Amino acid sequence: MALDRSTALSVAVEAQKAAADGETIDDCPYNADGGPEDRFKARYWQLGFQAAAEGSAGR
Repeated sequence: MALDRSTALSVAVEAQKAAADGETIDDCPYNADGGPEDRFKARYWQLGFQAAAEGSAGR
């Protein structure tokens, strides 16, 4: 899988769905200490999750 905007957006949306399902940020399925692809996905998963958490805080 390419490390590009499309992948970052896809992973962020996945994280937002996880947040909506009640998962925690620690449930990230990607290894932040793994290879380049895992680190890339972990970063954008966490950013997507945080964005979802911040968005729901105002509701």
